[in-house]
Amino acid sequence: MPILPQSSRVLPVAVALAMGAVSRVASAGSMDPSPERLQRPYSDAELAGKALPADLNGMGDVACQVVAADPARFVDSSGRPIALPCRSDAKSFANLAAEFGYAIAPPVLRGAHTYGQRAFELRFQTSIATINSDQSYWKLGTEGPRDEAKNQASVQNKDPSPVLAIYGVEARKGLPFGFETGAFFGWIGQTSLFVPGVSVRWVPKEGFRDDVLGLLPDVAFGAAFRTITGTSKLNVYTTALDVEFSKRITLASALEFTPYLAIQRLIIAGRSGSLDLTPNVDANQQCGFTGYDDSRNKTCTNSVNGVALVNDFNNTVTYDTTVTHRTRTVGGVQLKRDHFVAAGEIAFDLFEPGSENGQLIGSRQATFALSAGASF
Repeated sequence: MPILPQSSRVLPVAVALAMGAVSRVASAGSMDPSPERLQRPYSDAELAGKALPADLNGMGDVACQVVAADPARFVDSSGRPIALPCRSDAKSFANLAAEFGYAIAPPVLRGAHTYGQRAFELRFQTSIATINSDQSYWKLGTEGPRDEAKNQASVQNKDPSPVLAIYGVEARKGLPFGFETGAFFGWIGQTSLFVPGVSVRWVPKEGFRDDVLGLLPDVAFGAAFRTITGTSKLNVYTTALDVEFSKRITLASALEFTPYLAIQRLIIAGRSGSLDLTPNVDANQQCGFTGYDDSRNKTCTNSVNGVALVNDFNNTVTYDTTVTHRTRTVGGVQLKRDHFVAAGEIAFDLFEPGSENGQLIGSRQATFALSAGASF
């Protein structure tokens, strides 16, 4: 069995979070990503240094939003609109992308063998991954409930779900020489996001069931890829490379019982599309945008003291690609009787995420996964 890291703390907490999440799904707000809210606030000292009006003191976390929403009110000594651009938070974005990527990481959910090149499997699959929902990048980085009274995006998700749950279906087909390929399509609960994926696996010891080789455990090498679709705000790509060991045990000549253990290496890449850091301000409407001149400069009709209101156009950013690496251990069991097949497993980080990725601050994550279906 795998060695549980800090088992007295990690496993009980992970189990409690997973079970408690079921009762919170109905009440929690949307978990769709909103990385445009991941921003570095201005300190009072920074605001004072910009000679801003006194009524902005103590508003470091929302100062740029206030200025962007009412540029005619905040002007310098010469009457020009003050430029106070919102600042993106790359570290928080890296953490959000890394934990989303971990949540969609492909589980193993099978023994280290195939059922031959003619075999075909179809399974329903669900997984529940813990996240560090107490961190600010989840409270700010997911939508939460919309402010219906103002018809605006919420300021933050005050009660993000402690887990991300994925539901989907996976099809696998056996190939010659111990190879197997698969395809997955699923959905992340409490979001509008879909998760497509593909996989390939090689079992070098396939077919050896007797003599000395038959006494050794089965070994498989796998590679799988998953991503998310449904939003341009957050693009996450997770590649999983694993080596797996298992041993099939036949009970009462009918039930096939296969415990397995795997080590999985995750490579998670995350980036964003174009993000508006002031989503409740329409830059085009604010400036009275009418088009571009011959030099491709924006043409606006609205101004303050002869200065066009164009500052909000500077509140659009794009996060570059961030890559993180995780190593996790996977332990589970597969059951098969006739055509019916099912599996369950637990996977968790072997090390603290920040030990290998300096920008990560969250604690270790765990994933619980189940699958059931038919093998032909």
